[in-house]
This record gives sequence, structure tokens and C-alpha cells, in this order.
Amino acid sequence: MRCWYVARTKPRREVATAAMLEQRGLEIYLPTLTSRRRAAERPTTHEPLFPGYLFVRLEIDSDDWLGVRSAPGIGYFLGCGDAPSVLPDDLIEEIRLRADHYGAIRRQLPFRRGDLVVIRQGPFEGLEAVFDGCLSARGRVRVLLEIVERLVPVALDVRQIAKAEAKAPLLSATG
Repeated sequence: MRCWYVARTKPRREVATAAMLEQRGLEIYLPTLTSRRRAAERPTTHEPLFPGYLFVRLEIDSDDWLGVRSAPGIGYFLGCGDAPSVLPDDLIEEIRLRADHYGAIRRQLPFRRGDLVVIRQGPFEGLEAVFDGCLSARGRVRVLLEIVERLVPVALDVRQIAKAEAKAPLLSATG
């Protein structure tokens, strides 16, 4: 019976190892998140949700096990002693759902890093901040508040912030 296991990969080899194992006919799950890069040459990348790990579905008493264990890029399998630990199918499905949900939230956010926002609720209500990024699939975001001439990161619920309106210039053109 095929079950899910967690394989530890060599550093930054998750994608290449997953592709090689898929070519061998194995079911692999490598959850990734899309992130925006500041560099102009690569505006978005797909980063592993669990760097250094991937999920492999295989039958432990088959030739697949020997082939996966000795595959390039695989360090070891998580488990106790010599036996890898089986992961329930429900756990993998939950990870898939959460990763998809988190990606959907990030795509729907009306804010981009560096946007000026105003805090609508809580102890910082009415203060302006700079949007810094999304923290969780449940809608937690990080904003930067200027406190005592320093930018301080604050975690808030996305519903607590709104885009700040453009400010009028301090000096008018006439006077």
C-alpha cells in the first residue's frame, strides 16, 4: 500500500530532486508559495513551503523504496530508527488546502510592499503605516509603524488596515 513519507533533501535541491523522482514514476508533493522578488530580473519565484523537505508517496516494501533512498538529492527520510514515519493522507490534503488558500489570499491582497496604509482598529487606530507583507493564510499581515524615529514591525489582521488616501501637498502653488 502506498503511503506518504517526508524526505529530507540536500540544501536548495528540493525542486530538482522532486522532478527527478517524478520522472521515475513516483508521486511527489512539493508545496511552494509564490513570492515577489525586489530584483527586476526575477519578479516572482516559487519558494518551497518547507525548505529542504518534500513529500513522497510510495510503497515501502517495493523497489521504489531502495530507488528513492539512494536517489541523488535525498539525504534521509524522517522517522524513528531505520523506519520512516507514515503521514496520513488527510495531513497532506490539509497542507495542500492551506498552501492553496494562502496563495489565494496573497493574490487577492490590495496592498503591495511599501504601500501606505492606515490602521482602522485596535490600539494603533488612525495611525499610518507601511505595508510590509503577508504573514499567514489566516490574513495576518505585517506593517511598519514609525515609533520614536524607528520603523517597528507590527502584526495585524488584514481587516484592520486600509489604503491611506493621498495627502494634499503642504504648500499650495499660489502661496
